[in-house]
Amino acid sequence: MSCNSYRPNYFRLFLYAAAFVVAHMMKHKLFNGTAIENFTMDIFIKRIMLSAVYIVEKKTSIHVSFSPHHRHLEELTVDLERLTAYAPDNTIS
Repeated sequence: MSCNSYRPNYFRLFLYAAAFVVAHMMKHKLFNGTAIENFTMDIFIKRIMLSAVYIVEKKTSIHVSFSPHHRHLEELTVDLERLTAYAPDNTIS
């Protein structure tokens, strides 16, 4: 919903652009060399970002579970393991 004033609309557009840039960088850096990297941003958002996941947050780790029938489960598993290599002390799992 848009506002009548300039600043809230400008800030909303800024947040949307920042989220798009983060998703674009994640698509090209995290999924480098996979079929997911070649997705358009619309398909990437629909198939990967909007996937149903079960997240368990513990004191020292975060566990992300995808459906066992997810069509990109193997690629997501490999790439999330690659992401844990960047985390200090492997705090993401």
